[in-house]
Amino acid sequence: MTTNAENSEPASLATSELGGKAIDILAKLVAFPSVSSAANRDAIAYIADYFGELGASVLRLPSEQAGKENLWVTFGGSTDGGIVLSGHIDVVPVAGQDWHRPPFVLTLESDKVYGRGTTDMKGFVACVMAAASQIDSSRLKRPLHIAVTFDEEVGCHGARELVAFLKRTGTRPAAFLVGEPTGMAVVDRHKGSVGFTTEIAGKAAHSSQIHLGLNAIQVAAELVGFLMSLGEKQKGGRADEAFPYPYPSINVGSIRGGGVRNIVAPVCAIDWEVRPILPGQLNEIREAFSEHVRDKLAERQRWGGLVPEIVTQLVYDTPPLIANDPSEARNLALQVSGRNQTLAVSYGTEAGIYQEAGFATVVCGPGDIQQAHTADEWIEIDQLEQCVAFLQRLFEHCSDI
Repeated sequence: MTTNAENSEPASLATSELGGKAIDILAKLVAFPSVSSAANRDAIAYIADYFGELGASVLRLPSEQAGKENLWVTFGGSTDGGIVLSGHIDVVPVAGQDWHRPPFVLTLESDKVYGRGTTDMKGFVACVMAAASQIDSSRLKRPLHIAVTFDEEVGCHGARELVAFLKRTGTRPAAFLVGEPTGMAVVDRHKGSVGFTTEIAGKAAHSSQIHLGLNAIQVAAELVGFLMSLGEKQKGGRADEAFPYPYPSINVGSIRGGGVRNIVAPVCAIDWEVRPILPGQLNEIREAFSEHVRDKLAERQRWGGLVPEIVTQLVYDTPPLIANDPSEARNLALQVSGRNQTLAVSYGTEAGIYQEAGFATVVCGPGDIQQAHTADEWIEIDQLEQCVAFLQRLFEHCSDI
């Protein structure tokens, strides 16, 4: 049987009161079509009002990016040593996907709830909001913070602005728990995600007189070949066997250039990405590529004739999360979850940004990453139940009981 949140009781499939509350809240969050390209202020206002009614200190942090805000919520005072629960509410687009359910209406079927962002990662935010209704700030030994950021899906811009806010205000939390989907396992390492665009400028000419032009696609093809060989070369270096693919990877995602087949292409652009695992790997790859470009340009200059212009721009930079054993975030998450080991995942999150800024960080949240970004995205209700139970134990740990 299929129903949706507008004409049924979303909480009816939950097994606990807080689980039902989380589903009710999730229905409201999913209804905000908070695609990264759109403003998020209406969704942030809803979440801010909710926490304000619970008695928390609430700061809406406007960005210079039009219509975008971070949210910083505090229970229990503003002293150092607090615990941060971090999530984002921007989602990827649904255009071009074959949805069989309305993406921005929560749909309940059997043991799952469907809708854009249910797994990545409004489900976690809804669980935090539901569980926070049980917080008694007067009993907290340390502050509890909730961070809600924007534009994680397009470069983690909100997380970087949040770090700047924390540094500006001198706020020093002891641990960050990022609620990206891990099936509630504790993740203390993941790959980074660093995107580049390399633009090549050549010279147009008719294909009957190619000697008068400089084909930017031809130059790009040689650079792509070098990037592929450089990726293969990583297999001979340092590895982390915790990952399914234990080496840093290089991927060329798109090539754009030329116009018609009988004109020498004057321009071409390559979009490529590096997924580093360990410190220093990104810099090694960037320097190897830059050195190759310098050598090729110098070689062409020695030949005489036309020399292309090659410019590489950094588009986004999400650093890896690196195992830092022991850390307060790792120890706390393992203790509260009742687990005795951590995992590694291949996808990236905001966690690497927080760790890079000096904050102990792990990832732990409900859902399966395989459902993220998909048509008919869903999360199991049991995962939401597990998350609110985890959060209840965390809040108890931070209280004076």
